[in-house]
Amino acid sequence: MTSAALRAHAGEESRSARARRLAVPLLVGGGAIGGAVVSQLLFDPYRQDVPLCLWHALTGGYCPGCGMTRAVHALLAGDLPLALHNNAFVVVLVPAVVVVWWRWLRRRWRGEPPPPPPPWTRGRRALVAALVVALVLFTVARNLPAFAVLAPTSLIGA
Repeated sequence: MTSAALRAHAGEESRSARARRLAVPLLVGGGAIGGAVVSQLLFDPYRQDVPLCLWHALTGGYCPGCGMTRAVHALLAGDLPLALHNNAFVVVLVPAVVVVWWRWLRRRWRGEPPPPPPPWTRGRRALVAALVVALVLFTVARNLPAFAVLAPTSLIGA
């Protein structure tokens, strides 16, 4: 084989290897976007019944996930205040998830090795503990009358 043919063959291999590496992140991202668009077009949680949260049904209180569907729906409709009212934690998490997905896609594009172990396995337990404490405080606060603004909008059918 000539050197030009070897370079062409190597280029084809790298393109097919890159395509294989990118398949999963692109499928995950495309599935998330596709699911969100289909959900946005076919389902309105403000007009249709939302499956009840087991925690809310048993205790009458709001769990950290209560209002997530309505918050994502409001975000996709471009209504940030309504999204924040339904579940502020989701509004903060969505950009974080997008950043993590982007970094994953970029790493796969470049052919870099997998990332190092998660922070909590490298002695960064304080970060995880802070996130857990924030989630618990958010859950408690949204159930207190003084912080009623953190409670989601009314549940249809509840």
